[in-house]
Amino acid sequence: MISAPPPRLRKVVFSFIAVLAALLLGGRLFQLQILGGGDYLRRAEQNRLRITTRPAPRGILRDRHGIILASNRLAYAVTIYPVELRPDQVPGVIDRLGRLLGIPSEEIWKKWKKTAPLPVKLKHDVDARTIALIAENHQDIPGVSIDPDVVRFYPHGRFAAHLIGYTGEITDAELEKRAQQGYRAGDIIGKTGVERVFDLVLRGKAGAQQVEVDAKSRPKRVIADIPAVPGEDLTLSLDAGLQAVAEKELEGKKGAIVALDPRTGGILAMASKPDFDPNLFAKRIDAKTWRELQGVSHPMLNRAISSAYPPGSIFKIVTSVAALEGGFAKPTTRFNSTGSFRLGRWVFHDWKAGGFGSVDLNKALIWSIDTVYYELGLRMGGDRMARVARDFGLGDRTGVLLPSETKGLVPDSKWKKEVYHERWYNGESVNMSIGQGYVQVSPIQAAVLIAKAATGKLLRPKLLSPPAAEEKDDPPPGPVLKEETLKYLRENLAKVVSEGTGGTAKIEGIPTGGKTGSAESGVGHKTHAWYVCYGPTKNPTIALAVFVERMGHGGSIAAPIAQKLLKQHFGIKEKKGKEDSSSSTPVSAGD
Repeated sequence: MISAPPPRLRKVVFSFIAVLAALLLGGRLFQLQILGGGDYLRRAEQNRLRITTRPAPRGILRDRHGIILASNRLAYAVTIYPVELRPDQVPGVIDRLGRLLGIPSEEIWKKWKKTAPLPVKLKHDVDARTIALIAENHQDIPGVSIDPDVVRFYPHGRFAAHLIGYTGEITDAELEKRAQQGYRAGDIIGKTGVERVFDLVLRGKAGAQQVEVDAKSRPKRVIADIPAVPGEDLTLSLDAGLQAVAEKELEGKKGAIVALDPRTGGILAMASKPDFDPNLFAKRIDAKTWRELQGVSHPMLNRAISSAYPPGSIFKIVTSVAALEGGFAKPTTRFNSTGSFRLGRWVFHDWKAGGFGSVDLNKALIWSIDTVYYELGLRMGGDRMARVARDFGLGDRTGVLLPSETKGLVPDSKWKKEVYHERWYNGESVNMSIGQGYVQVSPIQAAVLIAKAATGKLLRPKLLSPPAAEEKDDPPPGPVLKEETLKYLRENLAKVVSEGTGGTAKIEGIPTGGKTGSAESGVGHKTHAWYVCYGPTKNPTIALAVFVERMGHGGSIAAPIAQKLLKQHFGIKEKKGKEDSSSSTPVSAGD
């Protein structure tokens, strides 16, 4: 099991290593200086002793099948050795070095003050031109060296960038928080994603060498050596094949996909588009690239966990459960669907003009009939729907260890009073019943929701396989759903696919359950497209949420994407040159 040690233990370990290093190197120095006597002094006239750090390779990240997602490559870094400079040399060296490296001298001074008299690592992953410049100017920049370095490398570029994360040099604010954990200025740390969450176990422990160098700072021989300890390798629950399909299907769109194993909570896929290449952060990012990363499309934003959207009709799962569990309806309760619902002077329309006639609650879910849910929402009120929504994990973080997860929003009368200083209106209950109005859901919350609809259990999404110690505990299960409620969900979510609005996600021979959603996204914009599903219907092995921003209806946009992911998961090859017969079920334009 992977588990970060407690802070006090880490502090003791780091202190012990530091003392041991000092004793080893100090003992060797004593032997050279005292016992070696005159021989050492003669060599010191033309040579110097230098203590260098040896970077530790970060642990390798792999998917559940052993595919490498993050590794390391050999590189070089520019380092200043303060003990090799006289005080009067320092300003000139820093000024000249700043010009050679293109780094403001003020920035170098900041690092110097934080690190000296220890070596100051100024620039990681320098290119051949920089190495040549340092060599050509070595007489003007004494105490400066090109040292071996280890740089994080992502062999598949943008692949799973938001989940894996990236590394970068520690900032002042980060250093202030982590100084007691053995970090120091110039260190490379995990900034986002898995790289950040498990940084302490991935980063390993740096080693040290005492090296004899000549007057031109060229190494002559190693006197003492403490090897670096590589970081721990980690296996993610991610399925690289499934992730590849998710990313391909989202290419050119804005949106997110989350796939979970409903048996364990393991994250099988997490894609967010637009995205970025984490390899960019191995070097100093230029202003143009940084502006692009901060642009209007927000490629650095993990839409899967950090953004929340109106859920549209996938919220009808919640509304149905609230009605059944609260005694407001039975699966066979009849409703008259006329295509509209009047509340005072307001008229709420169904997606199908003219409606569906006399229907029960089963058909209401299968065909996503708005007017049935309007009526139920008015009967129950927003507070009851809010309570059930929270039982499905909405309105709170799922517990995934990734940073910057949003809680989304499950509104109720208390929230409305606190935020808007107004009472809750009936029209807001009507809107909420179909996932519109104030309610906001993230794609990872939607995946947790459909997983509970499939299994009856609330799970916690997990990053590693097997889970880290910090990931083991699932959230409290909340009220247990009645057996007849689970039966209603399983039967009718399956019929959404076989008979209703989710026909484009159908797979011959493998029954799945799902729910489409089309959420209003503002005047003049197309709807957000949602599809949540699981499969097989008995003993499901995947729970999936597909979200695409402002591209249309869930049945026509999100459900076909889900079908391709399900086929990948179940090992079904796409037919080339022929339309898949499993997609022949007519799909309405409404949801």
